[in-house]
Amino acid sequence: MVTHRMVEAFRAVMQTGSVTRAAGMLNISQPSVSRLLADLEAGLGLRLFDRRGTRMTATSEGIELHDEVERSFLGLARVLDTAERIRARHSQVLSVATIPALGNTLLPEVLRGFQALRDAPVVHLHIVPSQQALSLLAQRRCDLAFASIAPAPEIGRQVASFPMRGRVILPAAHRLARGSRALTPELLAGEPIVALAAHSVMRVETEQAFAQRGVPFHVAIETMQAFSAAQLVQAGFGCAIVDPMTARAHEASGGASRAFEPEIDFSFSAYAWRTGDQMGWIERFVASVAAAVASLTGD
Repeated sequence: MVTHRMVEAFRAVMQTGSVTRAAGMLNISQPSVSRLLADLEAGLGLRLFDRRGTRMTATSEGIELHDEVERSFLGLARVLDTAERIRARHSQVLSVATIPALGNTLLPEVLRGFQALRDAPVVHLHIVPSQQALSLLAQRRCDLAFASIAPAPEIGRQVASFPMRGRVILPAAHRLARGSRALTPELLAGEPIVALAAHSVMRVETEQAFAQRGVPFHVAIETMQAFSAAQLVQAGFGCAIVDPMTARAHEASGGASRAFEPEIDFSFSAYAWRTGDQMGWIERFVASVAAAVASLTGD
């Protein structure tokens, strides 16, 4: 009869490459590992290793079997991970996945105020792109997701929306850093642009805004995140069109920002999958984010 312990011994030898190391991993003797392997081969009717002295090399059958064993152990790991998430829901834990534009700017202050609330849960924070945040929500690996794209209805429901329009960020000493009216593609003509990732919605809309006015869009450097774009602007690589949260953080670090016309949509929303009584702390967290967003200066 094949036992789980035999399979564990086989997996340990495949992972470590030797009976000695496998014995150490399993905290048993080397003869015990060798006996388990021999019993497994006998039970399966397969030769899993070629033995030459103290050296053992997996046969093609052993390699094929190991692939299936790994899938089995990964399935067990997923079961244990699910159990941990279920335990977390019954303990005071709130798992939040958020886009970097929010996570790198307003969220630290939001968390400070939220954690000061009586009996507030511990927050597990994931700062990831929108698609990954929604994937975590779909897998029930987070309770709340902030994303700039909408999920399918079965993944989660919208619990709040945050309309936002793009702003231009510039170095403090830039010739366009001062002024009350919105900057336009015409006013930015010839300026090097620190552009967000190609093919992102914001990048496409920004390029279209320039093209519709007949103004060339001069990309000086491209980056995946608005937070990185702000750092590059501070370093003098050009200007960038980003969300108001990043613009506020840029101003706080000594830079300048101005409104941009035509409007570029940087809106995002909050999505959750829980309902009823489970929504209490989620709603309070979303309310804290809404208060922080409302504190942003207008155009």
